[in-house]
Amino acid sequence: MQYLWKKLLIILFLNSIFFHQIYANENNNTKLLILDKSSSSKYELEFSNTYNFRNLTFEIITCKDIKFDKYLDNAALIKISQNNNIFISWFFKYTDELNLYSNKIYEISLTKC
Repeated sequence: MQYLWKKLLIILFLNSIFFHQIYANENNNTKLLILDKSSSSKYELEFSNTYNFRNLTFEIITCKDIKFDKYLDNAALIKISQNNNIFISWFFKYTDELNLYSNKIYEISLTKC
């Protein structure tokens, strides 16, 4: 009998983690500001999971509030795919100098996480 209770508790625990993850992904809206250097155009993209923009594919892995010494910053772990190249890095809202993505055509900034 005790074995069945343990098994039931494990199933309920895993079930709650699974549904919490689904709920967290639904509310994970992210906004990116993309500057097209070739045409001097700005584009603002808002999405929750993946988004295709021209030949780039953006996938949000996670969004977090990160507390530094004196301020709070928003950070998003983003996967960017272009042709066969894959880039995964953190993008920061307030500290743009920490964003490592460089492209000849596009400049990408995080505006909301």
